[in-house]
Amino acid sequence: MKPLVKALAVGFIAAGVGVVAGRMLAPQPKPTPAEPLGKLQYGNELFAKGKVIPPPVDEMTRYKLETEGQKPFAVVVACADSRVPPELIFNQGLGQLFVVRVAGNIVNEENLASIEYAVEHLKTPLIVVLGHSHCGAVKAAVSGKHLDGYLSHLIAHIEPVVRHLHSTHPHLKGDALLERATQENVRHALQTIYQRSKTVRKYYATGKLEFAGGVFHLREGKVEWLKLPEMLGGAKSDSHEAQSDKETPKSHSGDTHH
Repeated sequence: MKPLVKALAVGFIAAGVGVVAGRMLAPQPKPTPAEPLGKLQYGNELFAKGKVIPPPVDEMTRYKLETEGQKPFAVVVACADSRVPPELIFNQGLGQLFVVRVAGNIVNEENLASIEYAVEHLKTPLIVVLGHSHCGAVKAAVSGKHLDGYLSHLIAHIEPVVRHLHSTHPHLKGDALLERATQENVRHALQTIYQRSKTVRKYYATGKLEFAGGVFHLREGKVEWLKLPEMLGGAKSDSHEAQSDKETPKSHSGDTHH
């Protein structure tokens, strides 16, 4: 082999080795978790960083969903607020989330029916209630002002939470009260689901269903996962906002029937 050709060959080999070594040493993207809650947390990390991975929405994906049916891995009970679309927040695509949306992320009979359908017939293994910062429905309940029309019926689902906080935490005012009411409203909704649905309790008792609750912060784009009452298990949170179980308001079925 001529010296020049030999030198070039050695150089190409060295360059190839360098590229491979560089790829091995470079930080690798974190693999998507297998468990349902982990998928949501990972997807939200991507969303908050502005690094979402567009899910497939092509014709083949739609065809498979039509012919094979849906198999969502999580029920997400979320507020109807236009700033809080669960599929975007969690970077999920068609057929992956069974979303139930209503202002204030409250739980009524119709919502319970949708949740039970997902749990019983679609075998969805996770129920998430997702509140969010600056929620208008929670603000209205905290203000105590009279509302006309059907809004009063909606706010009545949140009022037990506010009354409980006024009783147990009279020092909370302004933004602090709103923030805490938003968190407790999530826990209250999860307790309502658990207490009022025999179907949900059945699947939870057999270990086929888990719960999680979080608050989506509009500006940061992050979901703060809340500590839940022991009977619900659910997401663990290291956040300083997580509160003890004894401070969680109890659901009052009389306050949620209208």
